[in-house]
Amino acid sequence: MLFHSTNGKTQGVTFPTAIENGLADDGGLFMPANMPSLPAAFFRNIPEMSLQEIGYVVCNTLLGDFLSSEAIKSIVDDALDFPVPLRKTGEGDNLYVLELFHGPTLSFKDAGARFMSRLLPALFPDTARRTVILATSGDSGGALADSFSDSPSTRVIVLFPRGELSRQQVAMFCNRPNVTAVEVGGTFDDCQTLVKQVLVDKELNAAVPLTSGNSINLARQFPSIIYYFHAYARAMEMSPDSGKVVISVPCGNLGNLAAALMAKKMGLPVARFIGANNANDTFVEYLQTGGLRPRRALMTLARAMDVGNPSNLARIIDLYGGDLESLRKDVVGVAFSDREIVQTIREVYERDGYLLGPQSATAYRALRGNLLPGETGVAMATGHPAKFPQAMMEAVGHTTPPPPQLDGLNLLSLPAVKIPPAKSALSRLILRNQP
Repeated sequence: MLFHSTNGKTQGVTFPTAIENGLADDGGLFMPANMPSLPAAFFRNIPEMSLQEIGYVVCNTLLGDFLSSEAIKSIVDDALDFPVPLRKTGEGDNLYVLELFHGPTLSFKDAGARFMSRLLPALFPDTARRTVILATSGDSGGALADSFSDSPSTRVIVLFPRGELSRQQVAMFCNRPNVTAVEVGGTFDDCQTLVKQVLVDKELNAAVPLTSGNSINLARQFPSIIYYFHAYARAMEMSPDSGKVVISVPCGNLGNLAAALMAKKMGLPVARFIGANNANDTFVEYLQTGGLRPRRALMTLARAMDVGNPSNLARIIDLYGGDLESLRKDVVGVAFSDREIVQTIREVYERDGYLLGPQSATAYRALRGNLLPGETGVAMATGHPAKFPQAMMEAVGHTTPPPPQLDGLNLLSLPAVKIPPAKSALSRLILRNQP
């Protein structure tokens, strides 16, 4: 399988080359020339398959040209060593929540981060030292910091927007010996722009080779595809007579939705997806008008979705060859205010005693208004509610007891380097903090 850039100037690149830096020389995101299809037998057997068994088949189909089956199985089994259960809610017989937040940092991004940290040494065994750089709006920083915690030769640089993350979110990646936390005087989009600028700086990369840790890197993106086959498998296991499955995806930087649509291109037989936005509704507007109008992100309770210029929209457009009508057949876009998200958290808790995080509640609310008779809906629950105490207090009047993954976080000392949203400032920091 070969890869090309979404900007069109870089073609015929191998997977190892595509992920070593993560961004094409022309500034675009890498995409497969063609998404491979999975055999019909896989879908006949999928309700009886475990998460790791599904993950092996998907990853072997995608990466079998570059790694041995044994290596792929080892990476998948190690990366996906936490449960991803499907929960039934009390609202009707056709609504489910897939909990993606039982990994070490309580986020759906644990799968991609853990996969990446195990994949890079397998593909580049001779690389002695590595610098991984990323921007975070809440979850990626903790997931990448944890996944590389046992790799002292890897330096992780995490950029985060000043004043937009909770102390708990920052604590997930601060105070680690191989992590440099960088507080940027701007938004997540500013952080993301800075990361992209240094990734394509050839002179800087000659001095300090950089690897993207965001979902713009396919090493992070591909593992998320597994979740959607698993969601379908568990839905068919729970409701074998269901005619159609609909999956609702909370959308921020659109990496999760891009992975869902890649799964669809590989043959995943879902009826459609729902792209659930908060007030930052760039994707919903794109579906409605076909125009992309990046804007400054608004701060909401669903903080990880606060993205005004989602990078992975380029992947989605590329995947559909710019055919907006075909995309509209596969995805419905909806957006909700903080008030509606809080209302959903409260209603589900009062009815079922079940707490949804704000991102998960956005996906759940989107399902309620978009399911047809005979359809089974799955909302992707991307973050543990304990990570969102402000939203929990506002919705139900109390927080949820912290799970073990949050024990021991040092909320008092959060060392971070402060820089303006300027490439020159970030470049100087990278050169000073070589691994």
